[in-house]
Amino acid sequence: MRKYLLLISAVYCLLSTVSYADLATIDRLDHMRDRGYDYLDIYTSGWTTGRGLLLENKLYIDFPETRLAKNLTVKHKPSKRVLNIQATQKNARTARVIITLKREIDYDLVNVFGRGKAVVEIGDRADGATAKQFAWESANARKRASPLKPRKFTPAPSPPAEKVSQPRSLQGRTVILDPGHGGDDPGASSCDGQPEKKLTLATAQETAELLRAAGATVYLTRDEDRRSNLSDVVEFANRSRADIFLSIHYNSTYNRGIAGTESYYYNPGSRQFAEKMHEALVRGLDRKDRGLHRVKFYTVNHTRMPAVLLEPAYLSNGDESSLANSAAFRSKVAASIMKGVKNYFGSNTD
Repeated sequence: MRKYLLLISAVYCLLSTVSYADLATIDRLDHMRDRGYDYLDIYTSGWTTGRGLLLENKLYIDFPETRLAKNLTVKHKPSKRVLNIQATQKNARTARVIITLKREIDYDLVNVFGRGKAVVEIGDRADGATAKQFAWESANARKRASPLKPRKFTPAPSPPAEKVSQPRSLQGRTVILDPGHGGDDPGASSCDGQPEKKLTLATAQETAELLRAAGATVYLTRDEDRRSNLSDVVEFANRSRADIFLSIHYNSTYNRGIAGTESYYYNPGSRQFAEKMHEALVRGLDRKDRGLHRVKFYTVNHTRMPAVLLEPAYLSNGDESSLANSAAFRSKVAASIMKGVKNYFGSNTD
C-alpha cells in the first residue's frame, strides 16, 4: 500500500512539473521615464498577453499561462506617478504585475508580438467628465420633477425542470437600474445628435430582461422619457431594500479624443461590487480602460446598498458615439452588466 501511495505521489509531482514547465515566465520589469511619460517594460520568456485593469490607485496587469521567474528582477526609478512596482503569482497559472500609483493616470498596454515583451505607458489623466457630472447633478437637484414612476420586472417564469440548462443564479435578488437623464434633461448628445437619455433607457431595458431571466426582481427608476429627481431616485432605492443599485450613463467631455470605460462608487461597502462591475465592462466591451474611481456622486453616495455608476463609452468621441448608437454595442453593455452582477453575487456569500 505504501509503495502504491508513493507511486501515485511521484506521478502527481511529475504531471505538476510538466504542467508548470509549459508556462511562460516573467523575467524582468524595467521602469523608465521618457518624453513626459512613465514606461514599464515587462519581459517574458515567450508569447503571453497581458490584460490591464485600473482600480483607483492600483493598476493590475495579469498574464495568463505565465509564472514568475525565480530570478525575476525589478528596476524602479523615482517617479511623480509610480509609487511602487511588484509582481506576484495571482494563481497557479496567472502572473500579476501591480503598479501602485501616486495620482490619477491614464494608461495604454501594448503586447509586442514576437518579442516576449509588454509595454505599459502611463501618463497624467486627461479629465473633464467628472466636472460635467457634478454640474449636471447640481442642476438636477434644483429642478422639480414629476413623481417617480418606476417599473417592476418580476422574475421570468421558471422553465420545466427538464429544460433547465443552468441554475437561475439571481433567484431572490433585487436590482435597481437607474437610466440616467430623461424628459427635459437629454443628457449628453452623440455626434449624430442622439440624446444620452434615449441610450441609457434602451440599455437599462435590455439589461432588465437579462436579469429577470436569471431570476432577479428588477426595478427601472424610469421606463419612459421622463425626468427623475435624484433625491426621489435615492429615496425609492432605499425604501425598496434592493440588493444593489446601478446607475447607467454614457460619458461626455470637451476633449473629443478621450474614449473608454469608467466606473464610479463612493461608499466603502460598494467597493467589491464596483470592482466586479468595472472588470466585467472592461473585459466585455474591449474599450480603453479609464479606471474605477471613488467619487462623491449623488446616487452612489446616498443609497444604502452597494451602488455603482457606469459610463461604458464616450458620446463625445466619434468612434464610441457610433458604437453607443448601435443596438449590438448596447447589447454588449447589457451582457457585461449581467456578467458583473453574477460575478458579484457569486463571490459574495452574505
